[in-house]
Amino acid sequence: MKEKIFTNCFLIKMDDRGTPTHVCLAMKKRGFGKGMWNGSGGKPKDDETVDAAACREVQEELNIKVTKFEKRGEIIFVLIQENKKVLMHTFLVTDWEKKPVETEEMKPQWFPIDNVPYTEMWASDKEWLPIILSGKKIKAKYTYAYEGGEIKTREIREVENFV
Repeated sequence: MKEKIFTNCFLIKMDDRGTPTHVCLAMKKRGFGKGMWNGSGGKPKDDETVDAAACREVQEELNIKVTKFEKRGEIIFVLIQENKKVLMHTFLVTDWEKKPVETEEMKPQWFPIDNVPYTEMWASDKEWLPIILSGKKIKAKYTYAYEGGEIKTREIREVENFV
C-alpha cells in the first residue's frame, strides 16, 4: 500500500477567553480536492519536517507567515481502491503575520465556528474538525472504498499528546 504524509492547517480567531470564534477555510481551486473547503497544507519536501512543511504550505497557499501553531490531530485515511494510506498532521494556527489572501491554489474565507460549511467539505471533516476546534487533540482513522466515496469505517480517539 502506498503511504503519503500531508499537513493541514486551520487559522482560527479567538475571543478574550481563548475560545475559537472563527475558522479560515480555503476553497481549493485546482488539483486534489478542487471545489471543496479545507484547511491549507500539503506534502513535506525531502528532509523537511512536518512542522516546517505545514508553515511553508500555509505561506504558499495563503501568503501569510505562521508565528504560532499547535498540532491537534493525526488522521489516517485509507483508500482501498487506490491502495493508498495518507497520514494527515493537522494543526490550528493561532497567530500569523499578514492577512490571508487568494492565491492560484486557494481562496480563503472566514466562517463562524457554528456555521462551518461541512456539506462542502470532505465527509469525515464534520466528525473530527469540531473536536479539534473545541481544543482537543485526536488520533483518527477513516477507511474509504475509494477517494471521495462514503466512509466505510472510522475510529476517533482523544489523546493528550502525539508520540
